[in-house]
This record gives sequence, C-alpha cells and structure tokens, in this order.
Amino acid sequence: MVMLLFLIALAIAISPVGKLRLGGATAKPSLKFFDWCAVLICTLLAGGGVFWSAAEPLYHFQTPSPVFEGVVGSTAAAVDPALAVSFLHWGFLAWALVATTTTITFSILEQRGEPLRPRTLLVNILPKGWVKGPIGDLADGLSVVAAIAGTVGPLGFLSLQLSNAAGQLPWLSDSAGLQSLVVVLLTAVFATSTVSGIQKGIKWLSEINVWLTLLLGAGLLILGPGIWLIQHFFSGFWTYLVHLPQMALMPRTDVTEPWLNSWTVFYWGWFLGYAPLMGLFTAGVSRGRSIRELVLAVAILCPIVTNIWFTLLGGTGMNLELGGAGISEALAQSGAAASLLAILSALPLSGLLIPIGLLLVVLFMCTSADSMSYAAAMVVSGRNEPSQRLRLFWALMIGSLTLVLLRIGTGLGDSTSIDALQAFIVITAVPVTPLVLFTLWSAPRLAFKEWQRTAQASD
Repeated sequence: MVMLLFLIALAIAISPVGKLRLGGATAKPSLKFFDWCAVLICTLLAGGGVFWSAAEPLYHFQTPSPVFEGVVGSTAAAVDPALAVSFLHWGFLAWALVATTTTITFSILEQRGEPLRPRTLLVNILPKGWVKGPIGDLADGLSVVAAIAGTVGPLGFLSLQLSNAAGQLPWLSDSAGLQSLVVVLLTAVFATSTVSGIQKGIKWLSEINVWLTLLLGAGLLILGPGIWLIQHFFSGFWTYLVHLPQMALMPRTDVTEPWLNSWTVFYWGWFLGYAPLMGLFTAGVSRGRSIRELVLAVAILCPIVTNIWFTLLGGTGMNLELGGAGISEALAQSGAAASLLAILSALPLSGLLIPIGLLLVVLFMCTSADSMSYAAAMVVSGRNEPSQRLRLFWALMIGSLTLVLLRIGTGLGDSTSIDALQAFIVITAVPVTPLVLFTLWSAPRLAFKEWQRTAQASD
C-alpha cells in the first residue's frame, strides 16, 4: 500500500494535473519557498528522524536486514545495506505516506466548502449524513489520538536521549526524575511556539532548525570522515533504489516477521497514524502551491534531505565503529538514546558539537510537537486558526501523555520505555488506516476532476 501511494502521488505530479494549484487558481502562498520547505522538513517526520538518525543505521550495521542475506554485520560490507534500510524507513515512501494524497484530498475538498478535519477524507466515500454524524466524529477523534500518539513517541524518545546526555555530567544521573524534568521543559518550549502560531513560533523554529542542521552537517563532514560519508551516501542511495521493491514488499516468513514487526511495521504504523493530521496541517500551509510543488517537496526533497542527515550522523557512527571507537558498546549498554552523544563525543571539538547536536534535537522535536498541537486544535475547533487557549491545551496534553507513558517503563530500563511508546504508536494508528487508504482513490479522482473544471473555466 505504501509503495502504491507513493507511485500514485508521483503520477499525479508528473501528469498535467500536477499544475493544479492548492487552494484555487488565485491562491497565493503564505510562506516563501524556503520557509515553506523548512516548515515541511521540520514538522512532518523530523522529530523522530533526528532521534533515530544516529541509532538506526548502527542497528542495521550490526544486524543486517533479512533482505541482505549473506552480509556480515559490523563489517565494511554492511555499511551500504544499513543506510539503504534506513533510507527505506525515512525516505520516499514514508514522506509520501504522511502528506501527499491526504494533503491533495484535503485541499481540493476544502475549496468545495468542506472543513479541514479528518472526516473530510470520507466525503464522496460515505453518505454525507454519516460523515457529518457519529462516524465523522469518530474519524476526527481517532485521528487526533493517533497523531498525538505519533508525537508523544518521539517526545518520549527525545527525553530519554537528553536525560542520557545530561546524566553524563558529574552532578547529574540519568533517572526517571530527570526524564520527567526534560519533558516538562520541552513542553514549555513547544507550548509557547504553538500559542504564537505558524507565522511566528513554528516558522522561526523551523528556520533555526535548518541553519543548525547545516552547521552540524558541515561539522560532521569537516571533523569526521567527510569523503567517506559522501561516497557512502551515493553508494547507499544506489543500494536503496536497487533494493527498494524488495525491501518494501518483503514477504512475511518465520525469519522476516520479527524483524518486520520491530522496524518496518512499526514505522508504517507510526506514519499512518500521523497522516490525517499531518496532511491537514500541510494543506493549511501549502495554499497557493501546485500539486507538483507539493509532491516534489514532500516526497522527493524532504526524503533526500533526511537521507543525507542519516548518512552524516549514522554514517559517522559506523565509520567510528569500524575504526574501533566502541560506539556499539554505548548502544548496547544505554540503548538508542546514547548513540548521538557517543558519536559526537568521539569527534574533535566534541565540546562544541554536543551542545549544537542536543539543541538541534530539542528544536526539531518542539517543531513537530507544536505543529501537531496546532493541527489537533484545528480539528477540535473546526477553524483554520484555533484559539490560543485550545492550542495550549493540546500542547499540555501531549506533554502529560509523554510523562505517563515514560513512567510505564520506569524501573525496567530505557528499552522498555521505548517499547511502551512504540506499542502505543502502532495500536492507535490501526483505526485511522482506512482514512489514508481511501485517498488512494479519492486524491487522483478529485485532482483530475478539479483540473478539468479549471481548464473548462479558463476556456
């Protein structure tokens, strides 16, 4: 399904229908192109991607995917397969799933007078009375829960990461209390951003994130194995493209099922849960952009930027591991949360890189959380610009749920906390899956009809 969704979005963009402007022929973009791309990159999958960019390639490096049978883990031969699998989970398919067909459907139906709410994805699928009744209410409610779960997960991951980093200081220890304090502080930051709105806090944080990413990326290239990273980005990306169908359509067997459940199924469930509200948010900030621009930005540009980031951070970790730096020991002892600090600590000028890296992680997560708080408030209020009080409520709700889920795993280790967060994400995503499935049919159909209508009106 995820592969089909990407292909449908690509086909719409390449066709003449791709010229269709979201929000109507006279709609003007509210954000400059750079600001728009920055908001998309930083609010859609960035929060989780920043957390996993250091750890996931290392996991696949140590234990290669079943697709790459015969590749020996923790060797030079495992580098490109590890990057390829990471690119699968955070590349073209993932980004297309989150905000292409859903965004197109929302945008066109909004032009026809429908509200920007998840229930709108059911228009032309179910009778209008059902959509406006309890079924529509249920669709809205389940979508909000799934999106909040998808945001709570990365926020919880991040709190573990920051708590682990702070615990390295001699006067602090990585504990449940420190993790809770981190969540409270993060919630204060993204709640403030949410209240200030898209044109202020969300846009400003996104722009800061982009510049900090460029700064840290340049630092990794200059202070780390720059030429090696560039070479393996291209070779890893080629491996990804060659094996994309095989990886995306991997059959379930006794050998592959445990791996699929731990990785691909988890990610697709996560992103499916995100899709209705992420598509809604993207429709709101993309008015005036063409469908072609949308698909190019969301399904091509954002994935490539994410893949480069995974190569810079995860690739540096694999290079250090090949050189005997012991990155895998930190991963085994303290889990995924420790990988970022272990990688940056092994590089020159680590005293500068570590604060930049941790600040980047914080701001990326806050940008994702504030956009979800904003989108949830839009759904509940039925307004494109919900009240500040409602936005604040959803921000505080996200922070509170994160604290609760982290405490579920307290005393059993960070890995158990991560398991609890992952399970919550996948379970809440299941009920909203049909909403996304419907867009496989509704998005191309609506786009084609709107293109025909626009062409006739111009004649």
